[in-house]
Amino acid sequence: MKTILVPVDSTATTENAVLFAAQWAIKYGYDHIILMKTYGSVFGYVNISEGYTMVNEDTINSLREHTEALLDRLDHLIRSTGFTHAVSRLTSQLTLLRSINNHLNEDPTVELIILGSDDQSGDNESSVSENIISIARISRVKTLIVPEGYHFKEVKNVLIPCDISRADHLERISGYKPFLKNKNNHLMLLYIDTKGNKDARDHNKEVWENYVNNYLKDIPYSIHYSFGKEIVGGILSFAAAHQTDLIIALPGEHSFLYYMANRSISEAIYQNVGRPVLILK
Repeated sequence: MKTILVPVDSTATTENAVLFAAQWAIKYGYDHIILMKTYGSVFGYVNISEGYTMVNEDTINSLREHTEALLDRLDHLIRSTGFTHAVSRLTSQLTLLRSINNHLNEDPTVELIILGSDDQSGDNESSVSENIISIARISRVKTLIVPEGYHFKEVKNVLIPCDISRADHLERISGYKPFLKNKNNHLMLLYIDTKGNKDARDHNKEVWENYVNNYLKDIPYSIHYSFGKEIVGGILSFAAAHQTDLIIALPGEHSFLYYMANRSISEAIYQNVGRPVLILK
């Protein structure tokens, strides 16, 4: 069984992510979707706002009814796409991060987490979106971030920002080789030079390109170089100019995820020009 875990809340951002998850599951062979709804942050808010030391029974019942209605609606949304496999519901009174971490420890079938991301100017205030960076960092499985309003389409043009001094990180895409060998797909490898050190670049370039040529045999790909101080800005500008369907973040200190986690969310995710980001582990 291949499972997608989708943390949810009651926003339009979540609905879009759930719809995307169902369509991704159909296209790429997943047969189980788990909808996870947590109460932790809601209980904390009620305690503070109403001055309660404990949440009363009426409040708990109301929250449960709201959650069931939400999950019913999301389940119906999944079924509307034609997804015919298992859809499970998981609720927890723990925090979102702890709930995700605990479930990943217990369920080895989860291969992917899909998260909805609010637009910077949006008013949805998604609790899931607020925790994207933290979830991506703790997750031991790959994580797919879906921008608000992005509608699913078949992935054809894939962008992978790379560090030419760590070519071995490309081995993390080994599981995607059958997909990437499709003649209709194209893989774009992008190295951004922030120092403008031509000698160092030329020294690594030949080694890097030879490695890529050997490792990506029979896979349609191209290598690109960009120059500028802003790594994230360079990646997103390139993605916007090259009809990118998916950005893949490789692991490591110099990965796209590293810069997302250490810069403002507005720079790293909310300005990603509407492209999904898949973070590998």
